[in-house]
Amino acid sequence: MTSALISNVLGGYLPTIDYAEGVWLVDTTGKRYLDGCSGAVVSLIGHSHPRVIEAITQQSQRATFAHRGSFTNEPLEEIAERLTTMTGHAGLWFVNSGSEAVEAAMQFALQYFREIGEPQRTWFLSHAAGYHGNTLGALSLSGHARRDVVGKLSHDFPALRAPYAFRDAPEMTDDEYCALLLTEARVIFVERAHETAAVILEPVGGATVAATVPPDGYWQGIRALCDEFGVLLIADEVMTGMGRTGTLLATEHWGVHADIVAFGKGLGSGYAAIAAVALDERVLNALIQGSGRIKGGHTYSGNPLVAAAALAVLNVIVDEDVIARGRDAAVPLAEGLRALQAVHPLVADARGLGMLQAIELDASLPSPPLAQGMLAARLATATTARGLLVYPATGGFNDAVLIAPPLTITHEEVATLLEILDAALSDVEAELL
Repeated sequence: MTSALISNVLGGYLPTIDYAEGVWLVDTTGKRYLDGCSGAVVSLIGHSHPRVIEAITQQSQRATFAHRGSFTNEPLEEIAERLTTMTGHAGLWFVNSGSEAVEAAMQFALQYFREIGEPQRTWFLSHAAGYHGNTLGALSLSGHARRDVVGKLSHDFPALRAPYAFRDAPEMTDDEYCALLLTEARVIFVERAHETAAVILEPVGGATVAATVPPDGYWQGIRALCDEFGVLLIADEVMTGMGRTGTLLATEHWGVHADIVAFGKGLGSGYAAIAAVALDERVLNALIQGSGRIKGGHTYSGNPLVAAAALAVLNVIVDEDVIARGRDAAVPLAEGLRALQAVHPLVADARGLGMLQAIELDASLPSPPLAQGMLAARLATATTARGLLVYPATGGFNDAVLIAPPLTITHEEVATLLEILDAALSDVEAELL
């Protein structure tokens, strides 16, 4: 090791960030990088937005921390009020990260059933290929390579087939595939009918399988199964929420209202470590009318500084019509990725929803084949060398990269992104094929 700092790749090299603005990051050597993945699908409104910087500066001169058990604060109250109005939920509980939001969502579901006299409901269902966070409960919900690290400390929750038509059902129509998924799901619901507390799903597959979009009717069918069997529906919108897919919540694409929603990433948009859980009126009222207490919490949750930053992010999203801008810029991005698929043998699929797009690579082409994940890593290295950051899938299921720039990206910057990606794909093909 050349540094006392422990990074994911021990002994590896990372450039040092100097500054960032808009969709661009600049390292200390002066090299510019187009942020083609918003970090880890975080930076919804781009970097260094002056309104957010000003809000952070002003709040830092007043109060940066006050414990949630002693004080509330005005920006946090306003975020809660506005987001519940915008989503149709009854209240928000704030935490520090997406993983914590998922953990809190699980705890709310368990407490809800204890409060209404069904304490036997302690089981959760989730997709066999999905990712919900790096804490023990969230990893227990995840069909992801990271589970190997914690071994038997995780519970064996995942059970539902994850919608992944490209690999799973290339010859089926959407209706046929949807029927298959829901038929299989019903069998599992029946098997665990009286012990399941909640189903927790990503509306669009994220870090594990990269922008896999379920067929129309799937989310409606899962909602109907939850209602039939008395199970709560939790939407993990940590990656997709706050407008990433073209609507405030991705579940809006299918007209579905979840009982509990986990927010993260875009809520702070890289300016603050903040996440939240939204509770439906039925769930919140059961807690109020029962014990009247939430048995959990985190020290830094919703402190005044992060709340001011998140409120400024929300103001930018609303005032500058950021979600609509993202929908608009997503059109040439998606079209461009499909065009790259048509000319590059390495690209097996191009897919996504809104500004959450991906390309999946044909891992069978290099001879001999590379170890799983290495082809996507090669592409990420090639794009970085040319000044574009992408986000390789990490679940252990495929070789794919997420393309998810800030929603504020311009059409000209989309064209630059596609030009660099095109060149990087050619670099990898020349090297390996």
